[in-house]
Parts: sequence; C-alpha cells; structure tokens
Amino acid sequence: MTESALSVALLNEQTAILLSGITGLVMPSLMVVYKATRETYPGFGLWAAAFVCNGVGSLLLGSEAFVPIWLSLWLGNILILAFPALLALGLNVFLRRPTRWLGYGLSVILYALIQGVLIIASVDAGTRSIAFNGFVLIYMCIFGWNIYSYASRISGKVDHLALSVVFLSAAICVVRTVNILLKSSYENPVLYQDLDTLFILLMVLASVSMVIVIISMNQQRLEVDMHNVAKALEEKTSALEDLNQELTVTSLTDFLTGIGNRRFFDSEYQSVWSRSVQDDTSLTVLVLDLDCFKLYNDSMGHLAGDECLQRVGRLLMTHPGLRGSLVARIGGEEFAVVIEKGADEGWALAEELVSRVASLSIPHPSSTVGPLVTISIGVATRLPNDNSGSKLLSRADHALYHAKTAGRNQALVA
Repeated sequence: MTESALSVALLNEQTAILLSGITGLVMPSLMVVYKATRETYPGFGLWAAAFVCNGVGSLLLGSEAFVPIWLSLWLGNILILAFPALLALGLNVFLRRPTRWLGYGLSVILYALIQGVLIIASVDAGTRSIAFNGFVLIYMCIFGWNIYSYASRISGKVDHLALSVVFLSAAICVVRTVNILLKSSYENPVLYQDLDTLFILLMVLASVSMVIVIISMNQQRLEVDMHNVAKALEEKTSALEDLNQELTVTSLTDFLTGIGNRRFFDSEYQSVWSRSVQDDTSLTVLVLDLDCFKLYNDSMGHLAGDECLQRVGRLLMTHPGLRGSLVARIGGEEFAVVIEKGADEGWALAEELVSRVASLSIPHPSSTVGPLVTISIGVATRLPNDNSGSKLLSRADHALYHAKTAGRNQALVA
C-alpha cells in the first residue's frame, strides 16, 4: 500500500484526534484568561465546559492503546458530542432563552445508546462516524438558527462571523459524511484515510474558531449593554434636568396666581435694574395693593379671597400693556409691576389697572371704599440720582402708602 504524505509527516487520524484533545483543553485556559480581564455573561461557563469535554473525549479516543477500547470509543465519542450540545445549551443561557436542559440531555443519552449498540454489534467506524456527524449537524443547525434569530436582538445586527463558522462546521460534517459513504468507491484506501484525517483537522480548526466566535459575541453584548447603560443614564440625566428645571420654575412661581413670586421678583428686578442703568433707559415700578383685603377675607372667606387674588393675577398676566414686563406677587395681597417705560406711560398704565380691577366687579360688601374690590397703586420712575433698585422700589412703596391714606382706589406717583 502506498504511504501517504500525511503518514510520512506522522499526521494520521490518531494524531489528529490527540491534537483535537490538546486543543480542547487549551481553549478553556484562554477563555479563563479572557474571563479574568473582561465581564462575561451566563453561558460562558458552559462553553468552557464544552471545550473540556471535547478535549477529554478526544484524548480518550486517541489513547485507545492504553485504555479499554470500548471505553475509548464509547465514552470518548459521548464527551466529544457533548461539545456542540453544550455550545448550543450555553447559547440559550447567553441569550436568556429557555435552556432546554432536558432536551439536550436526552439527545446525548440517545446518542450514547446508539453508540453503545453500534460498538457491541461491532459496526465499522465509518457508520459510527455517520451517527456522530448527524448529531453534530443537528446541534450546529440549532446553534446557527439561534444566532440568526435571537443574537441579533442583543447586538442589533446579524453576527456574520458566528454564522460563517457555524456554516463551515456544518459543511465539514456533511462533506465528511459524504466521504465516508463514498469510501468503497476509492481505489486507493489511503486517499480516503487522508481526507478523513483532513476533515478531523478542519473540525479542530472550527472548534478553535468557535472560541473566537464566543469571545466576539460576548464583546458585542458588552458593547450593547454599555451603550444601553449610557443611553439610560443620559435619559435619566435628561429627566433629572427637566425635574430640576421644573422645580426651579415651581420655586419661582406663586402657587396661587401662577405669576412670579417674591423670590422671582428679587432676582429679575436686579437684572432689569442693571440693564436700565447700563443702557440709560427709563424704568418705572408699580406697587399694587388690594384695598381692605383683610376685611374681604373676614367677610367672604379665605377661598373667596384666593379666587379674588387669582382673578387679579390673571388680569396682570393677560394685560396687553404688561406683555414682556416683570409681574410678580410680592406679598399677601401685594403685587409689583416693572416696566421699561417713562413716568407718563407708567402713570397711564397704573390708572388703567385701577379701572380694570374695578371693572372685574368682584363684590366687597365690607370695603370702606365701595361695594367692589379695588386696588391702590404707588408709581415711581428711576431718577438720575437713584443709586439702587431698592431705593426706587421704596419710593413706589411710599407712593402706595399715600394712595391708601388718601382714600384708596387710585394711583399716586412718588
């Protein structure tokens, strides 16, 4: 019989199987190193166990000269078959899908029974290999289908690397099976044996490639999870910013009337004052107070008092002449308006507001002014010698005092 080139190179089927065993035991070591440096997901441990089974099973098959042949053939084949079964099982765990332990376990037991019967019946190695290739092909198809159908949901894209390796592994099983079925057609048995050895070596390379696939899938999931975490953090940050903005607006808004409160007024007034001084523009302050409001609350009740304040607040918010102006409630029944206009326009606006509030026709039977709710207004315009905003506000407040002592329901200029 002619000696083949592989035989000359001492690379026969037995050495190929031993090489597969050594490779199967080295791969988990690489996976352990990876696991120590990067986060891994459930299923990674099952994949490492798959390579251990492959390594031990291959060493058993390659050591049939040292162990009982039935143990070498039977247990070795079962452990090698556990390799693709554990890969498929680990993928289900990795993808958070139903694990189907029972199904995979029963399939391995079924294979063990088939191999046991074939060994007892002294069936040739080719037939046993066909049974082995059939089971491996089924596991690879399930593995590939799960990657195609479900892994893309995690990474957002089809894993072409994984699918390519799975397809090649399945193709090797099919071609090796065809090679076995055509064994009788070979004129030179050495050629058949060399091809079978090459197919075994290709399966070893496919198993090595599977480590790359596993690490790649884990890396993709890490990147996706990091992206999702970053996105969730960004959304929470945005929501927190919106909440902070809402809280800021709430803290600056009068809860009853919906216009600015005293804190808002103090902050905005300083800005308006500084701009007026810097640009040397006119600035007029109106301080409004509801006449005899304590008597209104006592006679009409606090709920009616709140409604009265709300109606006056709405009037100030919707008045065309106050659009873009600073309007705020600065006390219980006291409001302030700041307009960037001169004394004459400020006076005219104050007179109009006095008239508008009276025209609301809110009954006030206990008022000493009249039967309806009225207001008094103090008006003050910035003078060249005004060196602070508080001085201007004080003059407007002083004018309000005189308007109230002079009979109320009127506006006076400081």
